[in-house]
Amino acid sequence: MLSALMLIPCLFALDELSNNTAAAFFVSFIVTLFVGGGLVFASRGEAATLERKETYLVAVLVWLVIPVFAALPFYFGNAVTSPVDAYFEAISGFTTNGASVLRDLEGQSKAIILWRALTQWFGGFALIILISILATAISVPGSSPLSRALAKSTRRRMSRRVRYAVLSILGIYAILTGICIVLLWFSGLSAFNAICYGFSTLSTGGFTVSDSGHELFENRFTELVLIIFMFAGAINFALHWAFFNGNRKAYFENPEYRYLIYVFLFISVVMTIMMKFETNIPLIDSIRYSIFNSVSFLTTTGYSMSPISESGEFYWPVGTLFLLFIAMTIGGSTGSTAGGIKLMRIAMLMKLVLAEVKSLSFPSAVIVMKYAKDKITKDDILSVWAFFAFYIFSLLLIALGLSLFGLDMQAALAVATANLANAGSGINVTMLGFNLGGIPVYSYSDLPDGAKILLCFTMLLGRLEFFAVLALFNPALWRR
Repeated sequence: MLSALMLIPCLFALDELSNNTAAAFFVSFIVTLFVGGGLVFASRGEAATLERKETYLVAVLVWLVIPVFAALPFYFGNAVTSPVDAYFEAISGFTTNGASVLRDLEGQSKAIILWRALTQWFGGFALIILISILATAISVPGSSPLSRALAKSTRRRMSRRVRYAVLSILGIYAILTGICIVLLWFSGLSAFNAICYGFSTLSTGGFTVSDSGHELFENRFTELVLIIFMFAGAINFALHWAFFNGNRKAYFENPEYRYLIYVFLFISVVMTIMMKFETNIPLIDSIRYSIFNSVSFLTTTGYSMSPISESGEFYWPVGTLFLLFIAMTIGGSTGSTAGGIKLMRIAMLMKLVLAEVKSLSFPSAVIVMKYAKDKITKDDILSVWAFFAFYIFSLLLIALGLSLFGLDMQAALAVATANLANAGSGINVTMLGFNLGGIPVYSYSDLPDGAKILLCFTMLLGRLEFFAVLALFNPALWRR
């Protein structure tokens, strides 16, 4: 699939009469097809069953190896000058992180810009399937989109049911992407920009086609379309699958969908109040900035609409930044393309806190906690607490590691938070003054290679949600 996708920007480069870029994509296509095809033929006839350790290993290797081949067009096409930068750009796209080391996007070949968007779109779909597979190995409440699709026909053989499920989810993913592209085109974006932003928006990736992304905010209808489809990308795709298959009440029957709306409304209202009292920005504009940024950061897409005061300067009140960082840390729904801790885990933690408070008043009471009509077991609670603890501990370690490469602590913590939540594109110099050993930092390309490699690992850790990666370092897993 990855090699086939390379042909699209290759043809686009030929249309641009960019021979070097077209050659870069064609060579990358041949290499990727050769290796991928070789793996397919080498594994024909092998047993297809995966135990838990193989499931974890495959999940991690997919997210490590695929970006190697996705990075080839960036390097061969001279979009970047080093293999580290090429891999950083590729894994950022594939994990739908959105952090970019490319400079002067307006001067880049359109084939390269299109390829960045395609890697995010492909990575978003791969993530949905991966979460579904991992759901069979890690016990979590709720149903995955793959298991919902598998349940539709139990008379088919398992291999055919898996194929049906994958194609079913891909169809829904493609339909939503197509609708987004058409609406963006109607809103005033060029056809090329509409395609790129359609791919980046539904995957909640956040890659832009220009350095400032100014084309997103020239039309209110464009902003509305982006808000709707960023939301769509952050919703569990099992709900989209159920809706497209006749269950019109699927969304409102799911508690996580309601939590997504509640958190969005809360952050938007509080952010609007802060901007009203701390800036001279008109109320209507404050509401606009608050709604768009709340959706963008909560869904970990990372499009940033910087507030502009009446004097024409960018100004972010400290309180609003704090809210947005909380939003990106919470993230979207499970089974979606969004990152972060996920609303299901936050809801379970809140239920546990309320149960503990209630037990103080009624020590002998038997308190039963439920999520979506399912009883929350002790194993569920332990899993959620372990994830939360790992998340905070990893965040501090990554921030410490970045500070060792010269970033000041404020910038290191901000970059670590954004990239662990897979919202790397949300960080920009209008928000925070980056500083690297006394030298201003204007983009990820200014970071040393060591910091970029650490951020690549951070993206992988956040995308695979810790346990798939950490399990591989457990010797007991390999003795089973």
